[in-house]
Amino acid sequence: MLDTQSVIDSVLRGMMISAVNRAIFKGQPVFSMGTVNEGLRLGASSVAYDVAVRPAVKAVLPQIPLPNSK
Repeated sequence: MLDTQSVIDSVLRGMMISAVNRAIFKGQPVFSMGTVNEGLRLGASSVAYDVAVRPAVKAVLPQIPLPNSK
């Protein structure tokens, strides 16, 4: 389900991941527009995944038998 809270959560999670990535791996400043832009891009891809892929996976996954299931 896609509501306002899940969109905000995805965008903020994307910004946090972007900030950690820029600080630790790239050595760039965290408080910059680059962090915001990258975070929005990550958040938008997360929302797109929630809308397009997750329902399809949930629809198909129960039909696939797992190796250790009875």
